[in-house]
Amino acid sequence: MQKFEPVGRKMLVVPLKEENYKTSLGIELIQLEFIKVKVVEVSNEYKNMYIPGDVIVISANAGIGQPYNGESCLWIDAKAAPEGDVWFIVREDEAEEEFNEQISDISI
Repeated sequence: MQKFEPVGRKMLVVPLKEENYKTSLGIELIQLEFIKVKVVEVSNEYKNMYIPGDVIVISANAGIGQPYNGESCLWIDAKAAPEGDVWFIVREDEAEEEFNEQISDISI
C-alpha cells in the first residue's frame, strides 16, 4: 500500500457519493456546482486545519484525478476559495450529536 505525502498547499481527497434531494412533488434536484469530499492526505502546511476523515466541499470541477490505494481521488489546493479549492468544512451540530447519542442510549 502506497502512502503519498502532499507538499505545499496540496491535499488528496476522495469524492463522496451523495443522494440527490427530492421535493415533495417528486422533482429531483441535482447539485452541479459543489461536491462533498473526504480528506485522505494533507500537507504539513495545512495539517492544523484539516485532518484525514474531514468532509469538505469543493467546486465540482476542482482537482486533478489520481488513483490512490484502489480509490479514485483528487489532488486539490487546500487553501480556501477563491484562491484555493475549499469552500467550507462540514461539521456536525454538537447539539444534534448529543441528542442522537442520548436517543441511542435509550433501550426499548
